[in-house]
Amino acid sequence: MIEIPNFVTASNIFSEEEINKLKSIDQLPAETEIDAYQYQPEIQELLNAFIGDESTRITHQLLKAKELIQRNELLNAWKIILL
Repeated sequence: MIEIPNFVTASNIFSEEEINKLKSIDQLPAETEIDAYQYQPEIQELLNAFIGDESTRITHQLLKAKELIQRNELLNAWKIILL
């Protein structure tokens, strides 16, 4: 089973059901997939919006991951969590 990082569970952004969905994948995305994902325009915009404010950036990354989980895009949710 996939281990959920502490900052994800401590964020209180995700429901128990959403955490369980994150745990349900067989394996995490590869480092190269994660690196490539950050260059998608929507993700670039999110990351650039909070340069210099890491805690706000992380919160918005997790909120984006929550949105992706709700759309059942679990691998993409993991990619944004692991950026």
